[in-house]
Amino acid sequence: MRLLWRGGIASLVLTALGVLMPASPAVAAEPAPPSDQQDQSDEVERAPPSQPGIKEQRAVLRVLNVDGVERTYRLYVPIFVKPGRPSPLVIVLHGARGHSEQIERIFGFNVIADREELVVAYPQGLGSVWNDGREVELRRSTKPVAADDAGFLRKLVDDLVAARIADRTRIYLAGESSGGFMAARMICEASDTFTAFAILIASIPRSYRATCNPSRPLPVMTLNGTEDRLVPWEGFVPKGQPRDGPIGLMSASEQAAFWAERNGCTAKDTTRLNDTEASDNSTIVRSDWSNCKVGGATAFYEVAGGGHQTPSPRSRVLDQVIESLLGPRNRDVETSELVWDFFRRFKH
Repeated sequence: MRLLWRGGIASLVLTALGVLMPASPAVAAEPAPPSDQQDQSDEVERAPPSQPGIKEQRAVLRVLNVDGVERTYRLYVPIFVKPGRPSPLVIVLHGARGHSEQIERIFGFNVIADREELVVAYPQGLGSVWNDGREVELRRSTKPVAADDAGFLRKLVDDLVAARIADRTRIYLAGESSGGFMAARMICEASDTFTAFAILIASIPRSYRATCNPSRPLPVMTLNGTEDRLVPWEGFVPKGQPRDGPIGLMSASEQAAFWAERNGCTAKDTTRLNDTEASDNSTIVRSDWSNCKVGGATAFYEVAGGGHQTPSPRSRVLDQVIESLLGPRNRDVETSELVWDFFRRFKH
């Protein structure tokens, strides 16, 4: 089927379905908390745990000033988390044309936060996109932005650490699609800020071979679908560029090998996950690299038959329509659980 994303039609359809939140002309238009609350980050509204028959609790909108630009993010702090006791922080980045509230709703990390007593932040990209490090030729459906997103994420972490909400030694970054590209950029540029990374249904530019040199080995998890038409499994080379040239996206396997090489890993084992939902015609194989440098780890999830969607057994409204646009969805596991299972092992 012809890709509809290039004309923006798919975005409109998914917005109408409630899969994507409408991108407001300016994120700053969202109501900001009163100024006497913005500077008191330790006085955080805590959400009670989700219970049967009770509407799920959601994160609270917060505002940061980054070099004169108002940026927003949503922060979920479970009621179990004690005030003044720093907790592990997971930051989750939405995809292009997505929204912080949308990724909070569909990714399911608040349930894990309740169970594990951690906090979760959902930042909002300006114009619902990220300045994610790709060359302009590799942005197939979105225009580049000049926002200081790297500075925004660093400041978000610094503020939550200073407020004794986040534990500096356990700061984790996950992103899907454009958010995954942004997470990869932060590996290259902010390896001192984060503990571990998850790059989901995304890849990295070939140019990273020359430009991306993290200051230390880092745990990196990647996940890609073999039937992804937006971030193709086999990689992507723009029209007019040489197949072996520097401009292009790495294939899924090339990306995983790149992070394993940066981490000094020398051996690899594979494990096939249980095919708990045979009707989805999709299976998952996990590759784990070993013999890595101290602090480094690399894991790669190959979602055979999966499209541009992260695996989840949960059903959504009009799943068939969504799959016609984004490709099939594996229903064997919950991606947020895979991510936390990887993150929880690491501390620095």
